[in-house]
Amino acid sequence: MKKYLLPLIMLALAWGALQPLHASSQGKNVQSEKIALRVLPNLKIERIQPKVEIVVGLSEAQKKENATMSQRNLVARERVQIAEVSSPSISYSLEDLRNLYREAASKFSIDWRLIEAVHQVETGKSTDTCKSSHAGATGPMQFLPSTFRHYANEGDNICGLRDSVFAGASLLAQSGADRGDIDSALFSYNHSRSYVELVKSIMNSI
Repeated sequence: MKKYLLPLIMLALAWGALQPLHASSQGKNVQSEKIALRVLPNLKIERIQPKVEIVVGLSEAQKKENATMSQRNLVARERVQIAEVSSPSISYSLEDLRNLYREAASKFSIDWRLIEAVHQVETGKSTDTCKSSHAGATGPMQFLPSTFRHYANEGDNICGLRDSVFAGASLLAQSGADRGDIDSALFSYNHSRSYVELVKSIMNSI
């Protein structure tokens, strides 16, 4: 009987340790920490420490900031994609350019060769330049921004070939080219007599 007494006592002690204990502190019930025990074959009692896993999380403010940054990055990527679709690189042949000159000339009732000659003198018939001159003129037909806004349609691009050519044709027409006064039209475009003579020379050679 004695050989069973010690194991029974040990089991009773282990059972008691597993039960939740309650203490009273200042009128409040506080539940003590549950302790896990394991009875080994040699009757030793081993305390099993619970494993605590710490997971690093984000605060609500950090989550909102990350969401905002993700949205901004998405909008930026969409803008780049839209720009790439709406402004593709286009190669123009001389015939393509002349068709454009004829279209603009027909709209404003002027000689299409005059537009080509101006384009040639201004930028060598460049189709994609936004390079500015020392005077601040910009685009394929070399406009000052204020002048371009006066002769272009709302929303036109000063660096866009078509918009620039049509604005140039409008300036030339309103300055006398639609009445056959080429000299006055060219002098309005560039206040230089040598410029007027150079453009006229190229125009007559086309």
